[in-house]
Amino acid sequence: MGRPREHGPETRDQLLQTAARLLNDEGAAALSVRRLSAEVGVSSRAVYSLFGDMRGLLGELFRRESETMVRLHEAVPRQANPVAELMALALAYRQGALEHPELYGLMFERAVPAFCPDDDDIAYAMRSLVRVEDAVTRALRERRRRRDPHQVTLQLWAVVHGLASLELRGALGDAATAEASWRDTVAAVTAGLFAERKARIA
Repeated sequence: MGRPREHGPETRDQLLQTAARLLNDEGAAALSVRRLSAEVGVSSRAVYSLFGDMRGLLGELFRRESETMVRLHEAVPRQANPVAELMALALAYRQGALEHPELYGLMFERAVPAFCPDDDDIAYAMRSLVRVEDAVTRALRERRRRRDPHQVTLQLWAVVHGLASLELRGALGDAATAEASWRDTVAAVTAGLFAERKARIA
């Protein structure tokens, strides 16, 4: 005898999409098994059968946004000019935030304070940061800057995270104005971080 339809892949996707919408529109307090199952029109048992519990469902949402971020960052081609590459990586981060704004808060802003992703999920999510640190390392070497690549990567992350959070809240204006703000800000920050150290004249 086959499994009930409400435990199938379509229901799984509907539950994930609805949970993301509730989280985005109403916040963590709106997320409960009873509310979610009622919104989708299935029994509470479907949530437990498909995800184990609400934490399992949130973990799946976290992984979806992680996969988006990793995919977009790793699609950025390695360039001869690593500083230009960092601009492309910053814009990839922006695209990831805009593709799934309802999940960005779960992944980066503790939209559900009680949720903590598994170590394996965190390690996978950090692949996008590893991609950035590779470009940072090459940029520092090329520009003869003696700085800790990891710390510089975290500084750049802080910048793009701030930009993404502001844009998702509508604080950067329309899409074209927001992109201009991203480009201007990232260009100014990287110009300062990677200003080429000139050789001393004896």
